[in-house]
Amino acid sequence: MIKNKISIFYLSIILTSITFLISLASLLYQDIYTKRINQITHYELMGQDLVTLVVSSLFLLVIYFMDYNKIKTKIIWLGCLMYIFYIYAYFSFGGITSVFYILYLAIAGLSLFLFFALIIDIARKNMTLNIIDSYPRKTISIYFIISILIVTFIELSELISKTILLQGELNPYYVFYVLDLSFIFPFIIIIAILNYKKVCWGFLLSGVALIKIITILPAVIFNDIFYRIYTGKFIDLGFDVIASVITIIGAIVLYFYLRSIDNNETSGTSHNMGFKLRCRANIKTYL
Repeated sequence: MIKNKISIFYLSIILTSITFLISLASLLYQDIYTKRINQITHYELMGQDLVTLVVSSLFLLVIYFMDYNKIKTKIIWLGCLMYIFYIYAYFSFGGITSVFYILYLAIAGLSLFLFFALIIDIARKNMTLNIIDSYPRKTISIYFIISILIVTFIELSELISKTILLQGELNPYYVFYVLDLSFIFPFIIIIAILNYKKVCWGFLLSGVALIKIITILPAVIFNDIFYRIYTGKFIDLGFDVIASVITIIGAIVLYFYLRSIDNNETSGTSHNMGFKLRCRANIKTYL
């Protein structure tokens, strides 16, 4: 157990430090991005790099100053890992090439493996998630479903328009459709259902999904802000407004979610959700 904790701890430090340095260098020296075969501009990448710099900075603070043995810390840890995986999977498969491209591949792979290693660590330690009575279970599930349905409709409309109606060719830029529609969105919908059904893994992963939502959407917003600064026009102002509303509501929901988690596992006023066999059985049943 101790060796497993040390491995996750130090590998997370290495991962986050590299991510921090890459995003900082990419933000300051945009010339590192070589010619790309997709449509995204380096102005948009500045927004992505800015948000990644902030997330990696906060992640380092979590690693160094929050108690690894607390379930709340692990939830935040998982959320940051999911953000990093998403961004660098997109960079790896989306044709976003630069002098750091090999590191993109390494970051995407390592963040995914660390995510599952942390999940396994939680299950093996039979950790307990204590939820107080005011936990906003229905609110969180409804928020997930509405948010995902809105963004799914927008992305499907764009994808159908580009590939079917306009008979356009697919290019690596469309990899975010694959990540969102095939993996991330179904994953969050499953979490919403598990959370609504009072499954312990649904409670835990709800925090991870909330962090994912309120970190990735600001990246999209800042992409457009930098594009507006340098070109004088927005790419999609309407989506920016929708993304801002979803992000703000998500941040509020996350605040109440974290307040609902009691780190004191012996609290008599909490509902104890055991993690070992119950969660494994629940995952097998619902997934």
